[in-house]
Amino acid sequence: MPRERVATLAIFASAFAFGFLSVLTKLALEAGARPLPLTAWRFTIAAALVWLVVGVSRRRRPSGRAIVALVALGAIYAVDALSFTFALRWVQASTATLIFYTYPVVVIVLAAMLLDERLTSRRLVAVALAVIGCGLLVGIGAQGVNPIGVALVLLAVAALSLYLVSGRKVLPALPAVGSAAVIITATAIVSTAAATSAGQWQLGGGGRAIVYMLLLAVFSTALPITLLAIGLRYVEAGRASIYSTIEPIITVIAASFILGERIGPFQYVGGALILAAVVWLRLERPLPQSEYPTPFDSP
Repeated sequence: MPRERVATLAIFASAFAFGFLSVLTKLALEAGARPLPLTAWRFTIAAALVWLVVGVSRRRRPSGRAIVALVALGAIYAVDALSFTFALRWVQASTATLIFYTYPVVVIVLAAMLLDERLTSRRLVAVALAVIGCGLLVGIGAQGVNPIGVALVLLAVAALSLYLVSGRKVLPALPAVGSAAVIITATAIVSTAAATSAGQWQLGGGGRAIVYMLLLAVFSTALPITLLAIGLRYVEAGRASIYSTIEPIITVIAASFILGERIGPFQYVGGALILAAVVWLRLERPLPQSEYPTPFDSP
């Protein structure tokens, strides 16, 4: 199977796992967990798990200047995670999600400016379909807009966009799993520093919150970030950002089955538009074999 196809599957799998992030976070918070300790523990445990995989499988580890670049990526990712979490204090989740999933537009533009990725009409159409689809999925008429919340979501959008574009530039020449371990560790350090500065040490919520936090750490943090690091080695940042817009589809379906939230007709239309965007983009001519970077990391 061509590496670009395997990498695309990795990005879809990453988006699938990330799709449960909001649902698991909501369950943890309802159980009594506090946001800052939840984020800190989530990334700390995820980092330990990925480092365990690196050690057991004897995979290559980044070194030298690559460590600095990966730590910077982790810090950027921490800004994304923390900004979005704090934004939910001022705006509704649906409003925050609607604003957040405009990030493919930013990624497409940044990738064209900084990575010389092609700004084709096909990509612009795919972005438009994906953004409209996301809007329908989370509810165009969402209320509760607050300038502070909007600013924080936009900061999260900028951070994630910069992460994807920078990751596409840094990751192709590095071992994927080892790189993910460094990135998650840096994110854990920043998140823990934020929790410590706020004087919030304990998770709260008892056993139920711990279970949800562990699910977050394994299934919606360690796994998807590692898969995304693998995918960005062979898939352009712009394409990856559009593929990742299947995430709200997973979120809506998971919320329906797990939280009992109702799926309305507009959400079905939104999901169909996102899938159409992905299929439309997949019809674009892939990179020639000569343009692929180094092979996958091996044990």
